[in-house]
Amino acid sequence: MQNGMHDVVRRIAAVLTILLGLSTAIPVSAQCQGDVIPNGSVNGTDLAELLATWGPCAGCPADLDASGSVDGSDLAVILGAWGPCVPVVTTILPNVGPAGGGTPITITGNYFNGAASVTLGGLPADSVQVVNATTITALTPASAAGPVDVVVTIGGRAVAVEAGFTYRIVTPGTVRAWGNDAYGQCSVPIVLGPCSAVACGVLHSMAIRDDGTVAAWGWNASGQCTVPVAITPCTAIAAGSMHSIALRGDGTVAAWGDNGFGQCNVPHDLGPCSAVAGGWYHTIALRPDGVVRIWGFNDYGQCNVPANLGACSAVAGGGSHTVALRSDGTVRAWGWNGLGQCTVPTSLTACSTIAAGNNHTVALRVDGTVVAWGWNEYGQCQVPSGLGACTAIAAGGSHTVALRSDGTVRAWGDNTRGQCNVPAGLRPVSCMAAGGIHTVVVEP
Repeated sequence: MQNGMHDVVRRIAAVLTILLGLSTAIPVSAQCQGDVIPNGSVNGTDLAELLATWGPCAGCPADLDASGSVDGSDLAVILGAWGPCVPVVTTILPNVGPAGGGTPITITGNYFNGAASVTLGGLPADSVQVVNATTITALTPASAAGPVDVVVTIGGRAVAVEAGFTYRIVTPGTVRAWGNDAYGQCSVPIVLGPCSAVACGVLHSMAIRDDGTVAAWGWNASGQCTVPVAITPCTAIAAGSMHSIALRGDGTVAAWGDNGFGQCNVPHDLGPCSAVAGGWYHTIALRPDGVVRIWGFNDYGQCNVPANLGACSAVAGGGSHTVALRSDGTVRAWGWNGLGQCTVPTSLTACSTIAAGNNHTVALRVDGTVVAWGWNEYGQCQVPSGLGACTAIAAGGSHTVALRSDGTVRAWGDNTRGQCNVPAGLRPVSCMAAGGIHTVVVEP
């Protein structure tokens, strides 16, 4: 009897196939509900499943109209959706990018089966790749600024996402910031202009404009954002908790802001320097001969340069500790070590740069891998798996930031104020800095 019923249904299916046509598409909103056995297409496999479950059912996948029975209504749904499923798009990330194009986007959804094309505002995207049935990657084409529709076409069937991507004008050297903005440290001045470098204090931000002038914004309770008029042009900047530091073009150092521990009292015999860094209440300078000089708060010995340190190529300041990269690529750290921030891993191989947070330390090996140690309350020392090769690092109060070799930014650790939420549409950056609870970058 059951076999006889199946034969009748098959005959009905044959007739309905002719009457209804097999290429009729269902609306995108239906998400190809005739695809009983998900394979991106409604075909004989789905029909066989429907026939095998014909009759009353409980939770049957073939009960497409949810009537409690697999019957002619469900058959009509299958026949109406016969053929490749209409693609469904759920997200486009990032959905903002520069008008110049070249933003890598990832489109997620369903029924991405076979070759695909993607257009933004009618312009074809580059490097379109169907990763799997739910993921497509592409590079945005150049376009005028503003929102555009994104259209994904697969097997002749298209789905459009209205205003799915927004193009914006990006000036080379644009500074962007995110995280806590309670004191305006993320509110980049409109008149800032193109910049080449950035630095962060606990609650303030700094930048060097292309003309060598320095700008600072955010918390200014100690004058840390009141840039002296006589310090330009500058080649490097740094920031402590509530003080700011600049390296002039002639190698001399200037510091301003909170000076409660003498951190702004630049030694008269310092001489020309090649780099500067700031801890919470101490200042660090590196001379061209590799000699490190430090002044300011020294209750934990963070200003006591080890006698056997040797020549160094980079310096960094943490909350109450100091880190130096020696010329041979080895790392030394001293000062407060209550959370292991000065205990350099014995397995650490040659490094190219260093960074220091409040109570953690970060190093970038010459092979591009990142290592972090010290306080790990928020996971700031847990380097993400799959991070890949990096070219720069930064350390904030309790978060860590890395610049990958493709120019993309990753951040991890304390994210209570969004300091690790890298903005969608951020173009590849040239440099970055991390503050107490915020992050700042420069888009080239």
